[in-house]
Amino acid sequence: MSRKGSLLALRDREPASSPAPVEPEGQSRAPVASGAGSSPVAPSRQGKKAMTGYFSPEMSFAMHMTARKHGKSLQDAMAEAFNDWLRKMGESPVGK
Repeated sequence: MSRKGSLLALRDREPASSPAPVEPEGQSRAPVASGAGSSPVAPSRQGKKAMTGYFSPEMSFAMHMTARKHGKSLQDAMAEAFNDWLRKMGESPVGK
């Protein structure tokens, strides 16, 4: 009976050669800078830090729908809410 190889054994193997993807003329992919780890970081995330929270499904739905209704992203709506809260607490708003 043969034994299956481990995924660690695949780590050092050379990748199979494949043709480079062809991009349509006039279009190019946005450059992606690498971050501290090995995964690439989107330019819109450079210099930013994630903040997460857990909310009820109703809150999530209301925030998503209201943001869309007003032509904003959820991130923009959250930044506005955080800045409003900072003002309420006597702190200076810091932007996005």
